[in-house]
Amino acid sequence: MNKLKFAILLIIVGGMLGLGVSLLSAEIIKNTNDAAFCGSCHSMKPMADTFKLDVHGGKNEHGFVAECADCHLPKDNIVNYMVKKTSHGINDVFKEVFTDTDKIDWISLRNERERFVYDSGCLSCHQNLLNKTEADNPRSLELHAKYNQTQQGDEPLNCVSCHVTVGHNGMLRSELNKYYPEYTFK
Repeated sequence: MNKLKFAILLIIVGGMLGLGVSLLSAEIIKNTNDAAFCGSCHSMKPMADTFKLDVHGGKNEHGFVAECADCHLPKDNIVNYMVKKTSHGINDVFKEVFTDTDKIDWISLRNERERFVYDSGCLSCHQNLLNKTEADNPRSLELHAKYNQTQQGDEPLNCVSCHVTVGHNGMLRSELNKYYPEYTFK
């Protein structure tokens, strides 16, 4: 076999292998983004249950259902998305297997909002929200303008700074108490 044929064969095999790895990776990423997958761990069951009751979980007139990853992973770039997805996944498996998840204070962790909800996720669906000049509720225009202003400062607001119950229908605390009745959430 001459060098040209070998090079062509190598390119074809490399391309097929690359395509296969890419398709497999995309399928894995897709199948690990939703509430069915995330809620399969004991410790995430209350989160998955309350998500299903929220407008983002399908309780809306359009039947739209977001995926956990839509809110809980950054949408600013693919590298950051993959790094966070990998690190969150490793952390979640480690915690589920090696720690007592019944002793995790989920409400305190939820208050560290920037760790769990990314504005880039909110804004990927609500792209035009911050640029609106008219609204049924003028107060929302004022508050979203305030959000825009804080983005340049030392203490920027997050979407969930105001929308504190979004994603879990405001029921996360009561649902967690069902699962962990002996624990008093702050």
